[in-house]
Amino acid sequence: MVSPGETAAKPLSGLRVLDLSRVLAGPYCCALLGEAGAEVIKVERPGKGDENRRWGHLWHGESLDFMNVNRNKRGITVNLSHDLGQEVIKRLAGRADILVENFVPGTLDRFGLSYESLAANNPRLIYCSISAYGLKGPMRTKPGYDGAVQAFSGHMAITGEADGGPVRSGASMIDMATGFTAYSAVLTAVISRARSGKGQRISASLLQTALSLMGAHAAVYLMTGHQPKRAGSGVSHLAPYGAYQTQDSHVVVGTLNEEAWAKLCAVLGLQELTEDERFNDPQKRVANRKILDSVLSEVFATQSSDHWVGKFERAGLVISHVQTLSEVMRHPQVLENHMLNELSHSYGKLTLVGAPFSMEADEIAPQLPPPLLGQHTDEILYEFGYTEQEIKKLRSEGAI
Repeated sequence: MVSPGETAAKPLSGLRVLDLSRVLAGPYCCALLGEAGAEVIKVERPGKGDENRRWGHLWHGESLDFMNVNRNKRGITVNLSHDLGQEVIKRLAGRADILVENFVPGTLDRFGLSYESLAANNPRLIYCSISAYGLKGPMRTKPGYDGAVQAFSGHMAITGEADGGPVRSGASMIDMATGFTAYSAVLTAVISRARSGKGQRISASLLQTALSLMGAHAAVYLMTGHQPKRAGSGVSHLAPYGAYQTQDSHVVVGTLNEEAWAKLCAVLGLQELTEDERFNDPQKRVANRKILDSVLSEVFATQSSDHWVGKFERAGLVISHVQTLSEVMRHPQVLENHMLNELSHSYGKLTLVGAPFSMEADEIAPQLPPPLLGQHTDEILYEFGYTEQEIKKLRSEGAI
């Protein structure tokens, strides 16, 4: 792990990012850029900051949700609605490689901070706009968060028990995945700029990400009109596949081919099912899912989860305990792959999940703890040429 102050070159060292985003998707994108070595300047509202600073579980009065997606950044407060504040952003953007924002489309245009106005002074600028529904269309100015887009995109219609109502994914999957989508888009634009010498405006949206994550469900619907149904812990087109209660907890198992189906029946002592007319091909098993699940559930309930995990793994079958966070976060598989990172924060040791990828030649790890509100305002302004008197004026005018 690299501690704050170390200067070892990282893959994105030399890139400067201006983070004007709030809440999850944009901040997570910028946290990943910082994790890979980019210099990230987090811009927040004076006195209030990112609204996520006050959400959920707090640690010393600060949101852990905020800290998770705002590591690897220095913080500055700027009033974007103030003329002098807008001039500050223009100066910072003039020397930035990347700007990330997730205001409702058109908001920054009204502040004189559109891509066109900033690119006129810095044609190499990569300007990434993240929105709920995209930059075009009748819903372009409609705000939206993870749950609303899970609902709008069809995710909630296919999530939940078959006989229940629609269910939101427990984690903010669309928000966080959009952060990674934006990260990928920004790096694609960096490669493009290396060839052309010019930046560009790019966009990512929660809706685009949500539709992409639909995967085969979307492809099948587009080609056949088939609407997938809610299948609880399983998937609508495979059986058996899902969570089964054991003597002491639950396990998730599934069979993706006939060889695996035969092995599962053998492990459970149900070899006769392979010849049963109701279950002897994949389509029949899906059609008779309720009956099949009832038969399997009776057997799974006779032994512990550890018993079944051992038997299935020895047979080469896929199986997993249904783990709690307390179990997975201390599991050797997580620890030995260095999936958790520790940072020294002014409040104490801060432990977070690291980047969702690793590299052989370059360490991808946190550089800085998340900033306190406005922690580096003066420091950053000095770096961009502001004098002490100019900074005092900005503060007295309410621009920072």
